[in-house]
Amino acid sequence: MDKYFEANAVFSLFCKGYNELKKDLPIRPSEMGVLNIIVQKKGTYTPRMLAKLLDVSKPMITSHITVLEKKGYIIREAAKEDKRSFYVLPTDKAKDLVAKTAETMKLYLQKIEESLSEKKFDLLLQILNDTNKTLKTLK
Repeated sequence: MDKYFEANAVFSLFCKGYNELKKDLPIRPSEMGVLNIIVQKKGTYTPRMLAKLLDVSKPMITSHITVLEKKGYIIREAAKEDKRSFYVLPTDKAKDLVAKTAETMKLYLQKIEESLSEKKFDLLLQILNDTNKTLKTLK
């Protein structure tokens, strides 16, 4: 069998399996990425900052913000320096979801680490980081 065909199948199965872990989220995983940043990383974030951190377009972030605001996960706060800009702030509902989800994902990742061994798990993370860097250059 062609090794690249097999590699594609392995990558696809991994992505599908990892996404399945997030199937019970009340929002899309990409929207969850926004919440993870604004809840878990200190500081205030504008849509432009979030787009850069998540490596997505500003229109995509704008769409996420609209959905998250309608669902009660975020509020907008006008920036004092520039009235055209705003900060995206989490609500208590967002903080609760991030805490619950973080704990669940931690348990899943711990189980993966246990099944591989700590050394192999660390190697997997290193390989995935290196692969992500390469994928970024291919865009």
